[in-house]
Amino acid sequence: MRPLQIALFLIAVLVLTTQAVRHVSVRFIEPRTSVLDQYEDTDAKKAIRRAEALSDLVSQYDVAKKRVDELDKEKKQALANKTKDEYDMLGDKWMEDHKEEYERETDLKAAIQQWERQSNEIRELRVFWLFGLAFFVAGALMFARGLKWIGTAFIIPGVVEMTWWTSPTIRFYGSDVEFDRLLTNKLVFTLVTLLLLIVAWCVNDRRRRYLEQTNR
Repeated sequence: MRPLQIALFLIAVLVLTTQAVRHVSVRFIEPRTSVLDQYEDTDAKKAIRRAEALSDLVSQYDVAKKRVDELDKEKKQALANKTKDEYDMLGDKWMEDHKEEYERETDLKAAIQQWERQSNEIRELRVFWLFGLAFFVAGALMFARGLKWIGTAFIIPGVVEMTWWTSPTIRFYGSDVEFDRLLTNKLVFTLVTLLLLIVAWCVNDRRRRYLEQTNR
């Protein structure tokens, strides 16, 4: 049992410390801009970066979506009764003439979807981390009562659950605000998990030594 405990503890600490370092690096050190931004920047991308809340993006998307709907209606009327060749040629020209407006709607929609994905990930992180904590505490109580193997069977999935949901996230295009909030949550829960494991290890080690001295 002791070698298994040591191996699992070392693996968990290795993973959590590595994760914590990466979260700190991405959240506070990693650059978010590129020299190429000045050539590819659009009003939509600037608005996305400035957004402080999802409602900011939604209000701008509402305007962009209405404009695109109007353009689609105008396009349909303009291309009515055209031959296939005329339709293809005029359709391509229409899209080129209104490229910026269509791209704005697309970029804002993608940013909203990404914001919602990150918000859901934060919610899932908190919920499943608490499930992991519940498994860990239940296992620790069983272990303390002498049910070592059953306790370990609960502790392991508890630690895995807490570690998995604090693992690094993949960054997609979108606002920095919600991405930073996700990173902060992951960093905090990673550190709490690491601290919890260290405290549990120290308590268990002290208890083990006490029992060894008592049985002598």
